[in-house]
Amino acid sequence: MDRTSDPGNDFYRFALGGWIDRVERPADRPMIDAFDFMGRRLTAQMEETLLDAAAKSGTAERGTPIQQVGAFYTSFMDVTTLDAKGMTPLDPEMARIDAIADLGDLASYLGHYLLVAEDLALAGFVPTTDMADSTRNSLYFVGSSLVLGQQNLYEEPAGSALDLALRKNLTDMLVAAGYEPARATAVATLVADIDRELHGGLLTPVEATNPANTYQPVTFAALQADIPELDLTALLAGLGMKPPERIIKSEPRYLAVLGKVLRERPIEQIRDYLKVKLINRFKPYLGSRFEAVIADQQKILVGVDKLPPREERVQNELKMFLGHPVSRLYVERFFDDETRAKSADMVGRVKDAFLARIETRDWLTDATRAAAKEKLEKLTFEVGYPQTWIDMSNVEVRPDDLIGNIQRLIAFDVKRSLDKFDAPVEHESFANVQATLPIIVNAAYDPSINGFEVPAAILQPPAFEANLDAPVYFCRLGAVLGHEMTHGFDSRGRQYDASGNLRDWWTPEDTAAFTREAEKLVEQANAYEVLPGLTLNGALTVTENMADVGGITLAYAALKDYLAENPEENVEIDGFSPAQRCFLAWAQFWGMKSTDGVIRSVFMSDEHAPGMYRSVAALKHVDDFYTAFDITEGDPEWLAPEKRVRAW
Repeated sequence: MDRTSDPGNDFYRFALGGWIDRVERPADRPMIDAFDFMGRRLTAQMEETLLDAAAKSGTAERGTPIQQVGAFYTSFMDVTTLDAKGMTPLDPEMARIDAIADLGDLASYLGHYLLVAEDLALAGFVPTTDMADSTRNSLYFVGSSLVLGQQNLYEEPAGSALDLALRKNLTDMLVAAGYEPARATAVATLVADIDRELHGGLLTPVEATNPANTYQPVTFAALQADIPELDLTALLAGLGMKPPERIIKSEPRYLAVLGKVLRERPIEQIRDYLKVKLINRFKPYLGSRFEAVIADQQKILVGVDKLPPREERVQNELKMFLGHPVSRLYVERFFDDETRAKSADMVGRVKDAFLARIETRDWLTDATRAAAKEKLEKLTFEVGYPQTWIDMSNVEVRPDDLIGNIQRLIAFDVKRSLDKFDAPVEHESFANVQATLPIIVNAAYDPSINGFEVPAAILQPPAFEANLDAPVYFCRLGAVLGHEMTHGFDSRGRQYDASGNLRDWWTPEDTAAFTREAEKLVEQANAYEVLPGLTLNGALTVTENMADVGGITLAYAALKDYLAENPEENVEIDGFSPAQRCFLAWAQFWGMKSTDGVIRSVFMSDEHAPGMYRSVAALKHVDDFYTAFDITEGDPEWLAPEKRVRAW
């Protein structure tokens, strides 16, 4: 803290000024915050787990988590063997691409590419829970991932400094892959141009937050009519599937753009594009030849050119490819049932506070209030780890075949996904490799199940310590739990009903009232200058900002109920009341330091606002925050009562 600062003038400084002045961001970290600290502790725990697995895998029973994890670790860490193999592990796929003679061959290959790379080249199909019927899986048409990645980068014009830097980096990648320099430059230019064309057909980040844009059911025949240049039946055949009658179109503009690319580009250029996609997908697994290129790309995007040690990078790869086996080893070693039980109890308390608040929301009509209560009562949650682990024991994982390991694990995962199509939905807990594995410091709500999961990795300091002061853990982890609950009722989540179906259960009056409340958050974020001349995108961040307001509001309400039951804990500590400690705990949890590149390349296309905004913005909607710190009208941190969100 900086106790010399006036909390009404700059609460972020008051809560975090001492940390801001004292702590330097390490040169190898584009950003540091509470999640980074938890991540570092997790990294040390994981390193211990992986070294043990590597030492024992040679004698462990084949297919057990310890054998698979240990063998994968060894294959990733053996850079000498990877360097000796060079680019040869990609030779079979390069030969397949060379054999593409026309658009008919291309369609078949695009399906195959998903099976070997778990990546989308040009276009593809993915089975997942139907947004309007959570009991069934449907096939979604999706657009391509882009070689140069993040969408906001393409908002800068061709020829900008950023565009030129990325093209140069792509050229360097191709030279490292063995291309002659002149050829590398020409192909990199081609790929960047195609990427930019394809990007023009994708939904913007703001558009993608609206389910109406990403859920457009059409017949297979209608979808095929949108792109006569590409045989979608052949594409599905490459996946081992037949065309269903109905498809969900999640990219409404994309097919027309892709069709134009396929009409105007000769097949030779498409082959070049696919080869670059392949190299780019597998470059982290081909030894040391791409290390400098990867580091340079990181510097361009986030301003840091020092890569994490290989011992840390292997952990991220294990999350992607052996998520449940490695999580199982971690949980057995480091997670205890007491932590699980106490955090689950807090979920119940926060949920009770939410149910009580719904009763007091006078802007809701009786019909919508009843539906909201039903949805909240049916909301489910799981803490720590799944009751049933995904069985990957049949996948061969060898200590000397990294690319082979990855491709076998990809084939296993994609086949499991495809086998779910047209079958009843069976939710697999803690299985989202981006958000909810037990070894990810996060928590996540899923509208299709009307439930959320709290992974084991986030149940640690500074988010949660079971023996710590209640205001601290309620207003950190408790607020995270309330945040996830509120996602079921934010601008996107409110469009799903109690059973997880995309359905409008709101009266028109309630929709209008909710929209007015959400607009307050849009305006608040739009006015925040995150870098000189750069303001937040309120429409993009409104769902997360509403969840933050709900999170701290519900956690504070649950804390007051807890203190009423436990008056011996309702005391001052270091001169601060429980309310003050709660709001300080929230603010300090979101303190961050980052490069400007992180702000521009990550947060400006992310639904989450940067931590320095989240630290204080949500507190301004809690009336007791002003009372706790004697913040009054006219103070910079004052937000007029009529601008405070009262949605939940």
